[in-house]
Formats: sequence, C-alpha cells, structure tokens
Amino acid sequence: MDDDEIGKRTQSNLKIMNPVSETKLILAGKYANLKPGMSVLDVGCGNGTLLDLWHKEFGIVGTGIELQKESASRARNLLEGTGITVIEGDGAAYIPDESFDAVCAFGTAFIFGGAEAALEQLAGQVKEGGCLVIGDRVWKKTMVPPEFAREWGEVPTAFELTSTARELGFTLTGMISASSDDWDRYESAIWQNAVSENMDEYLRYIQDEYLAYGREFMDWSCFVFQV
Repeated sequence: MDDDEIGKRTQSNLKIMNPVSETKLILAGKYANLKPGMSVLDVGCGNGTLLDLWHKEFGIVGTGIELQKESASRARNLLEGTGITVIEGDGAAYIPDESFDAVCAFGTAFIFGGAEAALEQLAGQVKEGGCLVIGDRVWKKTMVPPEFAREWGEVPTAFELTSTARELGFTLTGMISASSDDWDRYESAIWQNAVSENMDEYLRYIQDEYLAYGREFMDWSCFVFQV
C-alpha cells in the first residue's frame, strides 16, 4: 500500500488534516492580516476546511488545489457559492496565472521535498506585501535519534526554516505551534481510522513511532512569512 492510499484511508475524512485547531487557524489568518476580498491559494487544500474557515472569518476568495479526487470533490461542495475555485491536481506542478495575497501550504510541504523547498517554489506566487503561510513539521531539538531522523529527512528546525525564508526576502510575522492535546487528537483520529480499516500493522507502527519519538522530538508549527 503506497503513501497516497494510506493517507486516503486514514485521513481523508478528517475535517482538519493537521494537529491544529480552528481557533489557531483563525489566528494564523489574523497574523497574515487577511481582509475581505483578498485572494488566497491553498496548496493541498484537503477537504476545503481552511478556505471555508477563512472565507467565513475574513471574507477571502481564491483557489484551492488538491490531488485526491474525493477530497477535491468534498472541498468543491463545501465551497460552492463562496467564489473560491477548487482544482483537482498536483500542487507541486501547479503554476497559477496570477499571484495571491496569501499562499498557504498546511501539511503539504512534502510534495515539494520539504518546507524549505516549498518556500522556494511558492515565494514567487505571493504578491508584494503578501504572506506565505507554512504549517508543517519541524524538529523540537537539534539532536534527534538517527533511526527517527532518517524517517523525516526533509524536516527542518524552526530556525532553519526561518533562515531560509529570510534569505528569500521574507519576514517572520507570526508563529503558532501545536499543543500536546492538538497532537493527541490528531493522532487518535488517525488511529481510529486505521482500526476501522483493519490496518493493524500500520497502526502499531505509527503508534510506536509517535509514543517513542514523536511526542518528544517532533513539533508542528504554522509560520506566517511576509514579503
């Protein structure tokens, strides 16, 4: 079973496919200074939750792109009538015809080869004065057990990610991190789906990884970078 199939079976029905709450997503939008009518590109928009939330809270418009057919369909239905377009396709290969007031990638940096690579590829899609919002895994510590670090070779520290953003001309204007409760809720939802899908071997693997290493060494943070 490949990673796409695993993700589809364990996460595609989650409202938020990251260890973050709606309250924190709204705070990220405030840090990005979103206003009515601003355009947002959500790369890997999942079921459309973030775009729907920001549309209701800030009045944004824009585009979501999602590779998984079922999730793209859910997002399209959720966002019907909002003025937000949902495209079924590969976010890593998508080149928009215009730039956006905000570009965001939540939990999807892996499609670019990691968060630092995502910054480099998405930087040119943000309007001057706009924001690039990256929500993804970062290391809590610089010293990580090799057997765990090898599984997440593309993950940077928060300092490394911010340093790369500065080199690209961005300024960090806001940061939000997942709490232990956020992580536990997210992981538990995946475990429950794995149980219902009879994915016993995968369930044991991800539980062991999370309990032995993830809770101590892995963080999930949202970074708001302004051009």
